[in-house]
Amino acid sequence: MSPDEIDTLIERHLDGLATPEEVRALSQRIEKDSAARQLYLRKARLHAALGAAETQPSEDRTEFNSVPSLTRPRPLAWAASIAGLTTLSLLLWRLLIAPGWEARAAPVATLREISDARWVTPEARFAPGDTLRAGQTLELSAGSAALEFTSGARVTLMGPSIFELTSDKSGFLTLGRLKAEATTPASKGFTVRTRTARVVDIGTQFIAAAAPDGQSRIDVTDGEVHVLLDGSTTAHRLRTGEAMSVEAGSAQVLVRIEPGDGTAAFRFPTIPPPSRDDIADRSRGLATMKVVRGELFLRAPIPSGPPELLLDGNGQNAPDSPRESVFFGPNDSGALLLDLGQPVTISQITTYSWHQSRAAHNRVRAVQKFTLYGFNGDSPPSIETGTSRTGWVPIARVDSDDFFRVMQPVDRPAQQACLIAGANGLIGRYRFLLWEVEPTQSVSQPVLDNTFYAEFDVHGNP
Repeated sequence: MSPDEIDTLIERHLDGLATPEEVRALSQRIEKDSAARQLYLRKARLHAALGAAETQPSEDRTEFNSVPSLTRPRPLAWAASIAGLTTLSLLLWRLLIAPGWEARAAPVATLREISDARWVTPEARFAPGDTLRAGQTLELSAGSAALEFTSGARVTLMGPSIFELTSDKSGFLTLGRLKAEATTPASKGFTVRTRTARVVDIGTQFIAAAAPDGQSRIDVTDGEVHVLLDGSTTAHRLRTGEAMSVEAGSAQVLVRIEPGDGTAAFRFPTIPPPSRDDIADRSRGLATMKVVRGELFLRAPIPSGPPELLLDGNGQNAPDSPRESVFFGPNDSGALLLDLGQPVTISQITTYSWHQSRAAHNRVRAVQKFTLYGFNGDSPPSIETGTSRTGWVPIARVDSDDFFRVMQPVDRPAQQACLIAGANGLIGRYRFLLWEVEPTQSVSQPVLDNTFYAEFDVHGNP
């Protein structure tokens, strides 16, 4: 087993999810491998502490609840985990009470550079040249810190962030953002785990981010990485310039956004062009699209097209074609409701946009910025002003400017496609889909800043 596989198996065991075969395999590994034994002990002590905190009165748990945890506390699972490794109980107990066992762990990295760093805990004292061991967690409040692993991999943490070193070729990003480089032969396969994904470096550079709500984001700046999700054996390949986000939740929804070739053919690197074969196409006579909040921009000389344009299987024929686009008024947010006419097991949702005015840098209406929800029932819940969407299931959040790391207007692709898919092939079963659309800029005066959406495709089976 690799260090990551051992780490995952320990987590499953402590959460009470491991099979008898997995428990036996873990027992054998812990008997033979001191590093695995120390990792198990450290995680077991963490689960025990979490279990104790879970049983404390709520007024005593304020500080505990303010710190993100790697796994949900399960006190009963902790008790089951102790019973599960009976053959090692005496050995583990001796190691638990032996002083300084953590200090005997082998160094896995060296702290190289620190810039304006502020650490969360006041007792934290780090300086360039300090060695770091497996199991150590760096909690950076602000600034940056660069680490060099013994395998040759380099990681730069950007505060605020929480990062745990798990081996000489892996780490766990609980919160925040980091840049990883694995350019040496020994560092190939360097892995960064988050709560929703595992990123395996194939000799390259990438940026990983972990949000407090569990969303993960991966950007490849050079080379190639493989992204794997828990429970899935499929590796999602990302190359230079590509990005992907992973939403938290059982559906494990992936979001991928790509720039197009800027022609009416709507060609993208991997995302297919607008389709007339999807289940939402209006030629089937089942799906309908309408505005349920806000108003489309209908004033001459550039009125929006009707909402059903989004279901005709076509994109725009030109980069500045308002009548072939659907868009809201200046600075207005809005909501578009798609009724598929029947419950559908949805595998993929794709949205397309295109805009570039005569000024080549003006592509503000190409940005895709929305939150997507689903509902499976005969009558969808009401859409009221505000952020609460009771009854709706959140599916994905999209901000293509963030995906493309847009710093200057010219950095923004004029033609964009956003593909939303389930990691295991399924997003969920819904009849209604709701797009909460936001203006592409936040400004104090009215400007024409709402996206020119071209087409919404939905693939799936009734």
